[in-house]
Amino acid sequence: MKKITLSKIFILKITLLCILSLCACAKVEKKENIAQEIEPISTPLALSEAPKTEIFEDISSEQMQWQVYICPDMPQPYIEVLKQYEQFMNADVHDINDEDVLAKLWGGEWKYLHNELCAHLTSYRDNHWPNNREINYTLADLTGDGFPEMIMALGNTPDVIYYYSDANGIGMECLTSYFGMTIYQNGIVEYVSAGMYSSTTYVQFQEDVDAWVVIDTIAVDLIEDAYYGGNWVNGYLDTEITKEEYLRIQEKYVTEPMEFEWIPLF
Repeated sequence: MKKITLSKIFILKITLLCILSLCACAKVEKKENIAQEIEPISTPLALSEAPKTEIFEDISSEQMQWQVYICPDMPQPYIEVLKQYEQFMNADVHDINDEDVLAKLWGGEWKYLHNELCAHLTSYRDNHWPNNREINYTLADLTGDGFPEMIMALGNTPDVIYYYSDANGIGMECLTSYFGMTIYQNGIVEYVSAGMYSSTTYVQFQEDVDAWVVIDTIAVDLIEDAYYGGNWVNGYLDTEITKEEYLRIQEKYVTEPMEFEWIPLF
């Protein structure tokens, strides 16, 4: 065997080191190329923001649909009433005083809707109802016949009572331009008007006529500190009474108010 000289060993080592260096450089260059290909991809923040913005911009008010909530034990006649409120909410109505809208409300396709609640509904829909009360409803047997009435309220203040009979169908008990309605445990419904001439009207359900009937009305003139009863004549009650008589009439009808568990309409 020939002996390998030290110089040859040295040359072999140098050659091996060069080969290893070239391989290492090739791997580094390959990694840099891969990094350059990945770099244009968006960062996680950009990915999370972009789709949300696009989705928000694609949603328009025309696509939003309001839907009433119908509780499981809702009697069939009142479902028709609730659906009319839903139709009104989704219709292009911004002024309930328009002639075509009033035609639908007064005996038309929305004949069971209460005008004052509709005025609040337009504000609710168009302005998302800031600083206002929701419209709610509940079921309660106010007449004692075993069939519940449906009471609608602005917040927790009753505004209209829907009642039903096989003979006469759906009825509405409400008075317009009154400050509020109170339903007492004795079945009396009280309406109180606003203003310096404040009147209070008491109504009661009477089976013989299958309707709510006015049984008494009193008023107080806050400016003159005078009290009135009797009948309406030109916007005023025609009989002056004493304060004591006024309070006795109140005590005759007023008991504890009924309490309800309200269900949001929408």
